[in-house]
Amino acid sequence: MASDREQTACCGLYCGDCIPANQSLFDAAATLRQQLHDWQFEKYAEHKSAHNGTFDAYPVFREVLDAILTLRCPKTCFHGGGNPTCAIRVCAHQKGLEGCWQCEGFETCETLKVMCACHGDTVKHNLRMIRQHGVENWSHARGKHYVWQKAHQPHHPEPEAMRYKVDFELIPWESPAPGLRFKRCERDGRSLRLAEFTKEFVEPDWCTKGHTGYVLEGEVEVDFHGRKVVFRAGDGLSIPPGSEHGHKARVLTDSVTLVFVS
Repeated sequence: MASDREQTACCGLYCGDCIPANQSLFDAAATLRQQLHDWQFEKYAEHKSAHNGTFDAYPVFREVLDAILTLRCPKTCFHGGGNPTCAIRVCAHQKGLEGCWQCEGFETCETLKVMCACHGDTVKHNLRMIRQHGVENWSHARGKHYVWQKAHQPHHPEPEAMRYKVDFELIPWESPAPGLRFKRCERDGRSLRLAEFTKEFVEPDWCTKGHTGYVLEGEVEVDFHGRKVVFRAGDGLSIPPGSEHGHKARVLTDSVTLVFVS
């Protein structure tokens, strides 16, 4: 299995999450194309179209299938795969950088903006995570690859045996604010979150949301408008919603890990 460094593109995307890197998809497409050719399916489609007009579009389907196969990318960006004239990779190399995470201007980079249509804010999120964790060990904190994916969607489909089990190892981290990251699983209208806070986390306003959860590791102090309560590993918490229960949290240890249910 390729390392995080080998899977990390100059722009900060994780190559293994990219559709062109899904070799099993292209193997299946190539097998289908060969089977259709061997069976002369175009003749069968012509015959079937007399009773089912959908088969009139078979030539277009073949064009799309052929086009899909042109998308295959057998090598990661690190090993020279992808677009050889990629403006982002060219820019990084001209600056003598391994990738955009080493550039002080990536937050406002105009060249990276072209990625937003397909990848949303994941590129900048990933670049921040690479800076925080290092390029050799950051993939656990990467964001969703495509804008149409759900934030909590695993990078690989869950087998049937997993429908009753939540495997947080398969769920990517989300980092909505400095010092906060979480993994979320939503099923049947219920949400389970594994959250990690560090001392970087600062709440700018009083939170009025309700929280029900359990502290796994660390200590956190919650200020209820001057009345402070410390929650330690092993403590449960049940904070009702509403302004009268407004609160702000402050991490007392290096980090604190909790599970929330809603």
